[in-house]
Amino acid sequence: MLHSLLFKCIKQSMNTLSYIMKRNNQEGTVKDTLSFIASTSGVDRYGDIIDQKGWNLTNYRNNPVVLLNHDSNSLPIGRGEVEVKNGKLNIDVTFDMKDERAKEIARKAKDGFLNAVSVGFKPLESKSRYELSKDSPFYGEKGMFYSKAELLEVSLVTIPANGEAIMNQKDFNILKNQVVEEVRDVLYRELFNQPEIKLRHIIAIRDEEDKIVIEFAKAKDERAMEEEEEDKAMEEEEEEKSSYKEEEEDKAMEEEEEDKAVEEDEEKEKDFYDYISLLAKSMY
Repeated sequence: MLHSLLFKCIKQSMNTLSYIMKRNNQEGTVKDTLSFIASTSGVDRYGDIIDQKGWNLTNYRNNPVVLLNHDSNSLPIGRGEVEVKNGKLNIDVTFDMKDERAKEIARKAKDGFLNAVSVGFKPLESKSRYELSKDSPFYGEKGMFYSKAELLEVSLVTIPANGEAIMNQKDFNILKNQVVEEVRDVLYRELFNQPEIKLRHIIAIRDEEDKIVIEFAKAKDERAMEEEEEDKAMEEEEEEKSSYKEEEEDKAMEEEEEDKAVEEDEEKEKDFYDYISLLAKSMY
């Protein structure tokens, strides 16, 4: 584990919390040797095929230059060790880490921004793929078939002619696991030892140039929770007021009905008294 990450700062948005970790010391943290598949027997973007059994590597091993984008007018960025293995031309590229340009290219390759290579070669034996027997696995209606070729140089490139000429998957997985280990180490050492920070779960981890950004879903803000509690209390208060008002209205209606009933009873009693008085007068 590199321990090259340093906890730096926190950025907040409405729903997320981002931890930005810059690499503390770049010296010694960039791997100076990476492995690539330089060539295969697959059809490239021009329709050409190179027979991997036909590589002449002698002169290249005497001058194992690695360039950038086949630019032979610029100084090499490293040297290569080549070998045909399992039907593929493999190369271990050692970058010139004392050269700032080469070091920057190595960093981009390590961080996954530059993953491909391409071969510069001199054809020794070739023919049109159309001229091959139709039974040949290399037959095709367009492109060339190079049965023998001398390797001149290997370049790191932005876009390779052969889509299979990329970083060795084993090396890529090692680098990926290295980053994961770095992030895990920082999480345990820096972030999860801060109990005052309320986090839920990780949304994304991004490797950006010289820093790694870990994005978390942010827990509910305490003020938001207080506002919810206040809203709830207000609702309960309104409900209580409404209930009390209804009770008072019902009580007033009941009292009004009782008063009305008493008045009616008194009126009836008065009418009855008047009737009795009238009846008594009529009898005497």
